[in-house]
Amino acid sequence: MEEPYIHKPDKQPTFADIAKEASVCKATVSLALRNNPRIPKETRDRIKNIALKMGYRLNPLVAANMAQIRRSKNGKTSKPTIGLLNTFIDEQRQDKRVEWHIQSRFLTGAKRRTESLGFDFEFLEFDLAHYSSERIQQVMMSRSVSGLVLGPLRFSNTQLNLDWSKFAVSSIGFSDTLGNIPSVFYDNFRCMQDVLEYLSKRGYRRIGFITDSENELRGGHLWNAGFLEYQNRVVTPTDRVPILRIPKPELLFEATDFESMHFWYKRNKPDVVITFRSRILDYFQRLGYKVPDDFGYMVLNWSSKTDGCSGYRQCHEEMAEVAVNIVSERLYNNERGELTKPRTTLLRGDFVEGFTLKQPDA
Repeated sequence: MEEPYIHKPDKQPTFADIAKEASVCKATVSLALRNNPRIPKETRDRIKNIALKMGYRLNPLVAANMAQIRRSKNGKTSKPTIGLLNTFIDEQRQDKRVEWHIQSRFLTGAKRRTESLGFDFEFLEFDLAHYSSERIQQVMMSRSVSGLVLGPLRFSNTQLNLDWSKFAVSSIGFSDTLGNIPSVFYDNFRCMQDVLEYLSKRGYRRIGFITDSENELRGGHLWNAGFLEYQNRVVTPTDRVPILRIPKPELLFEATDFESMHFWYKRNKPDVVITFRSRILDYFQRLGYKVPDDFGYMVLNWSSKTDGCSGYRQCHEEMAEVAVNIVSERLYNNERGELTKPRTTLLRGDFVEGFTLKQPDA
């Protein structure tokens, strides 16, 4: 009986060595180690385990180079296409685009990173009120999209029933409806604590937070968690302000919601208010309140559209770039579809000074 292969520490096993041990041909070994779906998963896993025990290690630089060579045919390179899919569209708006200033930052980051990695880029925008998941999939397949970054969905319960097994996919934002797709999002818990520490250093003691059910669902309830943990750990009981949570989407506030905000403010007297947008400030200013004289104001999702408010700027471009990095790595490894377990990469932002907070020396 032939002796099994024994790997020597100073020798990298060849495909021929692994093929002999696994009783397959060299081509099968090559395809299995590249995770090619042409080889059954059980066979791929068996060959990978044998290669690992023999001491085989993939050289990532060689793998990337070979991937590029394999994409070449008759001297002409056919680049894989990475698409950015946006379905965050509001039927009630004339242009049907919600917060395009944020979506455009995702687009800028995704396009820049995709092209710097040498892939083709495709921006895909669909209104789910008019396009079925099946039709969206047909369009993406017809455009030869093999890598896909999903932009944030319109609501936390938005359904997008695509066949993920066709794509090397990642997503921007939390969404339970997407399954175990690798995601990139704000580090909501740490972002909130950064904001609270920042406001405390500016002299604010009674810090209030107005949130809503949709933003909390979309953020995995980590905004609330970060706020409450900081209160319990740092803030004295007499200075703790209860969270005001509006039980509906922030974009759909009604008059009664604003009235409840005013009642909450008069009852708790926060010296600074944290929210997600500038709309709530507009309401208080119409009532005659002056900022930052009566209270300070900070938005958690600062943008050029938040009307000069002080705020925390989320790193939208960088989030999209990281999402593209995940997709490109999965393309190199021939990985498609969902992961066996959820995986999220979290990023933090930075502060932007506005007119809504008192100056440090005030």
